[in-house]
Amino acid sequence: MKMLTSPLQFTPSPLPSEHSIFHENWWLSAATDDQCDRIEIKNNGAIVSDFSFYKKTHFGMKYIIPPPYTRTLGPRFFLPASKAFRRSQKIRNIVSELIEALPKYDHLKISLDPSDEAAFAFSISGLQIRNAFTFRVDKNTSPCVVLEQCDQKTRNLIRSAAQKLDVVQSTDIEDFIQMSLIDQPHSKNSHDFPRMTKIFEACLLRNQTCVLSAYGEKNQRVSSCVLIWDDKNLYFWQSARDRSFSTPGANMLLIWEALKLSASKNLTFDFDSFASVRAAKMLASFGQPPVIRPQVIGSSVRYQWERAANSTLIFLRDSWKNKLAS
Repeated sequence: MKMLTSPLQFTPSPLPSEHSIFHENWWLSAATDDQCDRIEIKNNGAIVSDFSFYKKTHFGMKYIIPPPYTRTLGPRFFLPASKAFRRSQKIRNIVSELIEALPKYDHLKISLDPSDEAAFAFSISGLQIRNAFTFRVDKNTSPCVVLEQCDQKTRNLIRSAAQKLDVVQSTDIEDFIQMSLIDQPHSKNSHDFPRMTKIFEACLLRNQTCVLSAYGEKNQRVSSCVLIWDDKNLYFWQSARDRSFSTPGANMLLIWEALKLSASKNLTFDFDSFASVRAAKMLASFGQPPVIRPQVIGSSVRYQWERAANSTLIFLRDSWKNKLAS
């Protein structure tokens, strides 16, 4: 039996292993202004799985995507203990039902947690699986061990920055917003600060967030980050820096301090992915193996044609620019 309900109506207990801060009703409410839908799969009246998702329409195209600032949001499974094969079989059947229950879409994107069990089930249901990556430090690995595993240059930058900068913890999101606008001015900044603030305040009410900022001489803020956490992971959720600041290593120092805070809370530290090749290489220098965050992708023929047409237009535009420049 499939049901489409509001995400705020019901949360089964106990919570499954897939549950994270991004599944919380209050998170979804803050991230979407209560515009998040949930599919529930029932067996004999009992919920065996649910999946929350966000719908958006853009230029007539219908999208099912993760809510803003929501890193991962896959289905949850409320299944009794069973043998591995039986559990896997149940998950495959449930995922098949979930896919059938989804509203019509032109583009579908589901970001799964590294521990999510549903990727295989989605892949054999006709959807594509793409690999995104993050880095993680297990809660049982001490920060000192991580520091020794770092590339020597990274280790030296952290130690050097620690001597020149002071790191301060706060609960004021404006510390980060001001830093972000120095990093990327309004004309180039893609953040939705009102939305981010609403999520931050919801986390703050539950003591699940803070801001770390690094200060140089004359109390000049040179780097800031926002951390969020649940009962398993602490995420390096947002970061920004003053690109004109001459002393290197400010962001690395914040990562190091965040890692130590995560260890003090007995949580796994999640570097929370990256937005560029340069950032990926910087995170990789901490010596941790990359961890896969599977992404489930689906698209209509209409969407595929539109993407192909856009790619062709961009190629022709760039070719024309290069021809004029030569």
